[in-house]
Amino acid sequence: MEELVISERKKVVIQHAKFENMDTLDIRTWIDTPNYKGFTRKGVNIPVEKGEELAQKILKVIKEPPVIRTDVGKEE
Repeated sequence: MEELVISERKKVVIQHAKFENMDTLDIRTWIDTPNYKGFTRKGVNIPVEKGEELAQKILKVIKEPPVIRTDVGKEE
């Protein structure tokens, strides 16, 4: 398991897990607030065999210019 601290109350947890009988990388947000401590529903399960491809794509995206998001908080 690996953790990436985002702030004093939030981190991203990456685990090698079993999900529906499949080996996955479970990437999930963990929060620690006065009202709740634990995993949120924000996260994804990715087949473990796609892990290296995901890591390569993340490194590629880091080098790209940022996208200006205008849809944050809007209902679909």
